[in-house]
Amino acid sequence: MHSTTLKYAVITLAFGAAGTACTEMTDNSAQGTASAALESTNGLPSINGLSMTNGLSMTNGLSSTNGLSMVNGLSSTNGLSMTNGLMTTDAGRQTVAYLVKCALASGDTLVKGSYTYVGGMGLAPEWKNGQCGQTCEQWVSACMLAHVNTAGVHIPLWIVGQAASVGWGQNPDYPNQEGTFFGDIMRTNTVGHVDAYYCNGPGFDKDVVPGRLGANQVGAPYRNLFASSYCNINGCVPSDSKTNGVPDGYKACGMGDGAMNVWNYTLTVWRQNKAYDASGNVIAGKTADGSTVRYDFEGSSNTQGWTSGNGSMSLMSTSEVGAETGSMALKASYNSGSTTVRIQSPSGLSIPGGAQISFYIYLQTNSNLTSINPLVVTPSGTVKTTVPVADVLKGSWNLVTVTVPSGSSGSQVGVEFQTSGWFYAYLDSVTW
Repeated sequence: MHSTTLKYAVITLAFGAAGTACTEMTDNSAQGTASAALESTNGLPSINGLSMTNGLSMTNGLSSTNGLSMVNGLSSTNGLSMTNGLMTTDAGRQTVAYLVKCALASGDTLVKGSYTYVGGMGLAPEWKNGQCGQTCEQWVSACMLAHVNTAGVHIPLWIVGQAASVGWGQNPDYPNQEGTFFGDIMRTNTVGHVDAYYCNGPGFDKDVVPGRLGANQVGAPYRNLFASSYCNINGCVPSDSKTNGVPDGYKACGMGDGAMNVWNYTLTVWRQNKAYDASGNVIAGKTADGSTVRYDFEGSSNTQGWTSGNGSMSLMSTSEVGAETGSMALKASYNSGSTTVRIQSPSGLSIPGGAQISFYIYLQTNSNLTSINPLVVTPSGTVKTTVPVADVLKGSWNLVTVTVPSGSSGSQVGVEFQTSGWFYAYLDSVTW
């Protein structure tokens, strides 16, 4: 898996070990050695930010006119030319930095003239000195696509896949499954297009950050040919590895307008819910979309004053399913029959009219809930939004919202749960 940090400098890619800070590097210096993170069960951390405006240019496929060969190793003159193509421009060398990070293993390097590039993900180490076959092309392509940021913004990502050098698993610091990437960007297909594809994960439109899926990207290199909805609904094959009953990603997807339309070398990306300043420092109390966190239930048994008013409902702070922000979430446990039950914040809040209040809700896969109703109490009464459980994904964090009417104010927030029986639900990262 793979992680990164929100950095608003146009820099090239660096990798670090899970749980450590990722270091940056410039594209034309002797880049520092990356930390080892090759744990097949835990994946690999890295930083995205490969810009489409000054980096990955692939109208005709990377191998066509860019001095890049699939037959010869990257280290050879005929594998990656120093006299034409990628190595002759700053943008091209940025692309090479990502190619090397994707292909070579952590601790390995590629020297081209005065430039030294370091490996990271180890998806195609054979390409350093030998041929890049179909498996190599598809792994490197998935990796390159997973790192594209059309705004050139560097953010943390957690990347998983069935390659031994990457691995499966989820990280509670990366709760939002953004999407799955796959294809072959090295050449054009039988209809003259580059096979560059993605499908949406359930978190693609949650805590959207510049340049990534859900952010109205302009000029993105990949396409989603599924008519609607998420990867899993459109037949992508889920990973055998699961966390809390939820597949960690996908190991195959079917999509394409050329001769090749089944892809077995895919990478799934999970995204954080943290805000970062221009220097890459975490902005405390903010989510990735800039909202202020009002309740995050950090600390043992810290309900932050939330109550239920129902004797069959109990509330506690827990880390058992991870969290949207921090490490804890509020667990609501109901152990009786069909009803509508409410959990609510302390009263006396002062929320201005027009404010959107966001709640992250996690439902267990065997929940008996039928609808989730986020609410805000105003002087004129309670305003609710009804979200059918059929419209959310169990075993995943879901974003639900309610808006304070214009010209009014909110004094209390909460969530109603309509249920046909017992359930567990988790609440986190209440923002406005």
